[in-house]
Amino acid sequence: MTKTIDAHDARVHFGQLLNEVSEKDNTFFVKRRGKITAVIISPEDYADMLEITAEAADPEIKKALIQSKKEVELGEVGTEEDIFKILQGE
Repeated sequence: MTKTIDAHDARVHFGQLLNEVSEKDNTFFVKRRGKITAVIISPEDYADMLEITAEAADPEIKKALIQSKKEVELGEVGTEEDIFKILQGE
């Protein structure tokens, strides 16, 4: 769950925020003077973001995604719905 909290409240309740991030997988947007200035997330979420960013920059993955998009546009790849129909014998 994502929540927004004022910087002063974040400072006063920092221990509680850390517990909610680690135990409940919450994310907090911290606002100062009405503007979001920081985000508090779990280390796992941060690692996931780094991995996604690295994958998005990988030329081989980019090439594979472009090829996959072309295959979908040409109708060479079925949708999830198509696969379920095949599995159900339709």
